[in-house]
Amino acid sequence: MNPKEACAEAKWLPLEGAERIERVRSIVMETARRLKDPGEIEQFALAEEQKRIEQGKFYVKWNGLHLARGYSGLCLLFGELDRLEPDAQWDVAGHRYVVLMQQALEQQGIESLSLWSGMAGVITGIQALSRQGTRYGNMLRSLNGFFLRMFPEYMYVVRRNIKDGVLMSDYDVMQGLSGIGRYLLHFKEDPEMRMALTQVLEYMVELCGYKERQDTRIPGWYISPDRLISSSDQELYPEGYFNCGVSHGIPGPLALLSLAHLQGVEVEGGREAIRSIAEWLMQFTIRDEYGPYWPAHLSWHEQAAGAASLSPSREAWCYGGPGVARTLWLAGQALGEPVWRQAAIDSFLGTARRPERLWNLHSATFCHGDAGLLQMTQRMIADAGISELLPLRDRLVDRIVDSFDPNAPYGFEELESGEKLHFAGLLDGAAGVALALLAVTQDREPEWDRVFLLK
Repeated sequence: MNPKEACAEAKWLPLEGAERIERVRSIVMETARRLKDPGEIEQFALAEEQKRIEQGKFYVKWNGLHLARGYSGLCLLFGELDRLEPDAQWDVAGHRYVVLMQQALEQQGIESLSLWSGMAGVITGIQALSRQGTRYGNMLRSLNGFFLRMFPEYMYVVRRNIKDGVLMSDYDVMQGLSGIGRYLLHFKEDPEMRMALTQVLEYMVELCGYKERQDTRIPGWYISPDRLISSSDQELYPEGYFNCGVSHGIPGPLALLSLAHLQGVEVEGGREAIRSIAEWLMQFTIRDEYGPYWPAHLSWHEQAAGAASLSPSREAWCYGGPGVARTLWLAGQALGEPVWRQAAIDSFLGTARRPERLWNLHSATFCHGDAGLLQMTQRMIADAGISELLPLRDRLVDRIVDSFDPNAPYGFEELESGEKLHFAGLLDGAAGVALALLAVTQDREPEWDRVFLLK
């Protein structure tokens, strides 16, 4: 088979070898066992938080409602385990988290509507444990109703920002409408939810409009310097930038628009918006001797010049080649564009050829580690039928398995600035690693990775 052609019989291909599968499963089960006690997880998170406060280090405040590191992300793990082993009482473990989330909502409320730190994530976690909607029905209807009541005010603010200056958190996957839209897409059969989804997609179309600034025609997703959050970004990009990462940049809207299109939800201008983003990303492709990839950010001057400067590759979901390539694959599927699909395939094959020392991955976790690359690779094998990616998939499994540390609190560690950190959750913790490992032991594709807009 030509590796650059999609296989007509593409399907979800698990690992081979009973002994290998059993080793992976044993690590998944041990990790899940360590994640069954919410009290211990919260106590450990608060202790780690206090330690960093005393050391004067940056920390993210613990919040059990967050999908990223909190209880709702753990619900996805126990929901997937329950789907695969319905008689093993994983639903009982998951129910503990649902109860705690309900109590937290009643006591502290919710701070946003977002997928990764707000109501959309809470609902997604509960839905994952609902056995296809047969459980928690009243709770899900109530929470969806709350979301819909708060949604108009949210949309008013982000639409106003299109004129006043776009924030990444308006449209991105983590805090903004790309993540919220993916949550709504899951409930598209509900008329009110579909109406809200339509408004999100219409916003994305508006976001993709070009505008004049400093006598230059630029895309609407430009982030001006006064809208940059970090001081380091302000120093590096004094004239603002264009974010090219899936987690915070324009590939997120591309993925949402494409997934909605593939599921039969279209809005006026939607096809044109998909094409606008995809062709923009294609224009700013970087190529090295191994294959194509994409920068994390594009400066004002690079946009004006029409070319990205050479920068190190990163083989992650949040930023780098594979994440962007996956969104181009989805766009190519949505509009039937073989050139975009080919670029995605070439990028993944380039990752497979690129030496691991150039991957810029330093932990097993999902967001910017091996688990994210594993899940994206598995998706591409399934969707495009690229058997040449199987060795990459298997190498990643081995890297993750070898990184398991039985002496670490949850078995897997996150590495930031050379420091080992211990998180239980989905985004950069053990639950995300366990889910990616679990996926390659099965012959059925999972559902949980929709929160990363991979499907």
